[in-house]
Amino acid sequence: MDARSILRKNPAIGRLSDQVVDQLTRDATVQRLHRGEALWRVSERANLFIIVGHGLVKVVLPSSGSRDLVMGLFGPGESVGDSSALEGEQYAAEAFALTDPVVVARVPREQLLACLEQSGSAALVLAREFGRKAALANRRISLFSASAEERLASTIMELGERFGDEMEDGSTLIPLRLTRAELAALVGTTVETTIRTLSRWSREGLVSTVDGGLTVHNPTALARRSAALLSYVDEHATGT
Repeated sequence: MDARSILRKNPAIGRLSDQVVDQLTRDATVQRLHRGEALWRVSERANLFIIVGHGLVKVVLPSSGSRDLVMGLFGPGESVGDSSALEGEQYAAEAFALTDPVVVARVPREQLLACLEQSGSAALVLAREFGRKAALANRRISLFSASAEERLASTIMELGERFGDEMEDGSTLIPLRLTRAELAALVGTTVETTIRTLSRWSREGLVSTVDGGLTVHNPTALARRSAALLSYVDEHATGT
């Protein structure tokens, strides 16, 4: 996977001209990471914009308690850590490859900011992405004290909303090959709890494992397992 194809996946960069994208491509570097490898650590200086080309990245706020707080999940086409990169600040959290492999493109912040300043539409898309990511982070914060089942339900619903495909029968296919260990790490629980909960949901007809990932057979029923997603239930119950 080359830098240009990765950059073109990003909604904001996708608004830039081919000539500008070619210029960014020359300055970009591509990195391949294995599961558990760090994209950055706390207190490192954010001098690059990072765009995910393949796989999933999780951003974690280290905790002195029993588990860390997962602040965000980022997939293909999404930029990660860009709020810190925008100001050139130190990272307050850490980012790790959740799946194996993860491929990212790194672009020097000065070059990308200069290009965005010349494109109002690209800058607007980036601003909207900031708002969306902040809302998702707030949702995850609200789940920190929730039960493992609520966190798992919320995480699967989020994966479905962002990466899923709605089927004709009303189910949602999530085409992500996450192992039970990867899903447990994302949720912040044990592999045993994840397996036990998914097995029960499978018997109840809520979720099943398929070759391509996960299928959510009844999104509304699964959403009821998480208080943080009641808005999803209300929205889909009214057909809005």
